[in-house]
Amino acid sequence: MGDFVKGPVSGSLPEELARHLRLHRRIDTYTTVSQSFQSSRQRLDPRFRYARGILVDVFYDHFLACHWDRYSSRPLAEFAQDVYRGLQSCYPLLPESLQQQLPRMIEYDWLTSYRDQDVVLRVLQRLEDRLRNKFPLAEGYSEMIIHRSGLEADFADFMKELSAAIIYWD
Repeated sequence: MGDFVKGPVSGSLPEELARHLRLHRRIDTYTTVSQSFQSSRQRLDPRFRYARGILVDVFYDHFLACHWDRYSSRPLAEFAQDVYRGLQSCYPLLPESLQQQLPRMIEYDWLTSYRDQDVVLRVLQRLEDRLRNKFPLAEGYSEMIIHRSGLEADFADFMKELSAAIIYWD
């Protein structure tokens, strides 16, 4: 939901949903100061310019899904189903764009599908379309293949940093 809601977190949202939305935003903000995230950006071809951050964000989503069991004792499939149920339970409060996406998100199980490398390419293609082809995001997929080991090492460091930082947020 964090990618669909813009502006201040509404006081009309259920507290749990608002808390998760604020956490999502804190994580997004943390990436801007994370040395590990910046290291990943620098690994990518400079021709991707500002899009390197978008690419790394998608790559990190993939790595999180692939290595989920390192960060949670709860299976990813169980977590994903809880997320989908939570979003369905507050459907009328969701932005219209998320309401439209939610059925596909559930049907294709987007959260666990990120484990599949081919899904990363499809996500980049869709993002490129949404951004009206301003950046060649789909071409950036090859950067994940070329730099995978370094990117995954950066991701592991990022998760350590993030875990430590989260402790001080609430």
